[in-house]
Order: sequence, then C-alpha cells, then structure tokens
Amino acid sequence: MKIFYKAITLIFQPLLMPTFGMIILMNMTFFVGLPPLWRWISIIGTFIFTAVLPAIPILVMLRKGEINDLFISKKEERTMPYLISFLAYVFWSMFMWRTLQFPMFIVAMGIGSAISIIAITVINLKWKISAHLGGVGGLTGAVFGVCYRMAINPLPFLIVILAISALVALARMELKAHSPGQVLAGFVVGFLAVFLPCIFF
Repeated sequence: MKIFYKAITLIFQPLLMPTFGMIILMNMTFFVGLPPLWRWISIIGTFIFTAVLPAIPILVMLRKGEINDLFISKKEERTMPYLISFLAYVFWSMFMWRTLQFPMFIVAMGIGSAISIIAITVINLKWKISAHLGGVGGLTGAVFGVCYRMAINPLPFLIVILAISALVALARMELKAHSPGQVLAGFVVGFLAVFLPCIFF
C-alpha cells in the first residue's frame, strides 16, 4: 500500500497541477473549437514553465546533496525550490497573458497560483504546510472558478477533483509527511489563492 501512496504523491505532485488544469481547460467548450496547435502550445508551454523549469534546479540541488529527496520532505530545504517555482509561475502567467492572450480571469488564476506559492513558502518557515494539497487545492479552485465564469455545471468535474484531493491528502498522511491540519491548510490556501482572482477579474 505504501508504494501506491508514493505513486499518488508522484503523479499528483504540485509541479504537474497547472498542466492537468490546462488539459482540462483546453477540453472545455469555450476552447475546444480553437486550433489544435494553439491548444497544444498552451499545454506544452504550461508544462515547460510550471514543471520543467522548477524541476531542473530541484534535481541539481538533489545531486549536490542540498535536499534529501525529490519531495523535499524537510521544511528547512523548501524555501529556495519554492522561490524558484514562484518565478517560473510568474513567467507562466506572462506567457498566458502576452503570448496566448487568455482572458484576464484565467491569467489572474496563474498569478493566484504564484501568490499561493509565496504564502506556502512563508507559512513553511514556521509550519510544514502541504504543498501537494496546495497544488490540488489550486486545481480545484481553477476548475470551480472557470465553471462559474463560463456557466458550466461544475458537478462532474468537482466530483472527480475532490476525490483526487481526498486521495492525495490520505497519501500524504499515510506516508507520515503531513498531519490532517497541514493537508487541510494547504488545500484551503491553494483553493482560495486561485479561485478568488478568477471571480474578481
């Protein structure tokens, strides 16, 4: 069972959440009629900015022994990788705004994701909040926010995403990586940081 929980933690890691979100977005009614090349650029660009670019320094730090594992289990080791991720998310938001010319409420969700990273970084200085649940919470906030803005019934999406959130939370707790309070706090921070900008922009 431990292998299963580790697999869940790896598949639904924070670096992949924006890519999953973009895949969902590109398959919604509003975007599905757009040119396939543009949709692929959106997904691949998101993957490069929010997964590849933050992962490179993490792998370098792992090789140098500056962090102990890919999940950065020790909160003392998380500050620099989180700050690098923040910068990558800022560039991602600019990519969505200037290159893809997304509606402002979608760009605002990218900015909200960057803000959530800063919030988690600051909280992490004193308390080991769950970045995994921050990522899943952000994805949930994005799905709920886009459904609200585009008048789409969110129920089918939310059933799936909340089930995934619960599974990731269980995995993090069963692996003794976080307490229930830490996973709940991570989810709330991620959700609010992405959902609120979507509503107000």
